[in-house]
Parts: sequence; structure tokens; C-alpha cells
Amino acid sequence: MKEAANRLTCFAAIAVLAGIGPALSQTPAPRRKVLTPEQVQFQADTAQWRAQRDALRAQAQAALSAEMAREEAGDCPHADSTRAAEECLAAEIEKTRSNYAAFAGAIRAMLALPYPAMPGQPPFNGPTGAPPTPNELVAEFDQLEAESQRYREDAAKAAYNQFKGGTEAPVFAAEAEQRLLRLHLQEFAFVYSEELSNH
Repeated sequence: MKEAANRLTCFAAIAVLAGIGPALSQTPAPRRKVLTPEQVQFQADTAQWRAQRDALRAQAQAALSAEMAREEAGDCPHADSTRAAEECLAAEIEKTRSNYAAFAGAIRAMLALPYPAMPGQPPFNGPTGAPPTPNELVAEFDQLEAESQRYREDAAKAAYNQFKGGTEAPVFAAEAEQRLLRLHLQEFAFVYSEELSNH
């Protein structure tokens, strides 16, 4: 009797599972969200923006690394006269200017890139206010660059005047220009470290 009851319970369980089985197999797959044309365009614009920033970041990082490696190697270690040092430093400064121009140009171009806007989305305004526009960031960058340029010129002149009247004046002025340009490169790398980061 007990065995018959157990069999009936098993048959009932199988019947229930057999009835549920088809229902489970007919459960619809989760629906995928369909993007609007505006959302598709926003995704494409964002991907293009990211690719442009990645290329500019790589350019800035390459120029910065190249100049830091040059600084570590030292400038004109074999110049054996004042004239040779002056000529060598003039050539070295040109290389530094070239690396600096590539670095600064890439950073400025990154600042100028507007992040794509989703149609209908209000401008972001956080706890410290609204972020500057690309035009405002570029204007700020240009102001810093102009002020730094004036300072470096004045400092190189002051360095020249320390030895004015002697042959060492142009060499020390060139050394000052080279050192200050590299320091400014490092300052900008710090100020714009967010542009250089890979996240």
C-alpha cells in the first residue's frame, strides 16, 4: 500500500513536470533594447571622439617621453669650447622646441574636442559648477602658454645678463632657455595629466 502511494506521488510529480516543461521552453527570450537613430549616432560620435583623443594622447605622450629621455641623456657633454657649447645647445634647443610643440599642440587639440551631446540631454552641472566649454579650455591654455613664453624669454635674458660682457653669456642664456622649456613641459604634463591618462 505504501509502495503504491509512493508510485502515485512519483507519477503526479512527473505529470506536473511534464506540464511545466513545455511552458518553460516557450518562455520568450528577453527583449533587447532597440536604440533610436539619435542614440546610434551618439554612440558613433562618441567612438570617433574617443579615437581622436587616443591618437592625440599618444602623440603627446611620445613627445613627452622623447624629451624626458633626451634630458636624462644630457646636453652637449662633448662640447669642448664655449663656441662649441653655444652651437650644440642651439641645435638641442630646436629639438626640445619641436618636442614641446608636438606635446602642446596635442594637448590643445584634445582640449578643443567637444564631447558629443545626446539630443535633449541638459548640460552637466556638478557640485563645483558647470565644466568649461572646449573654447574656454583652449583660451585658458593659450593664456598660460603666452604667460609662460614671456617668462621664459625674460628669464633667458636675465641669465644672459649674469655673464654679459663675457663669452659665457650666450651659453648660459641657452642653458636657461632649454631648462625652462623642459620645466614648462613637465608643468603642463602635470596640469593636463587628465588628458594624458588612459581612462
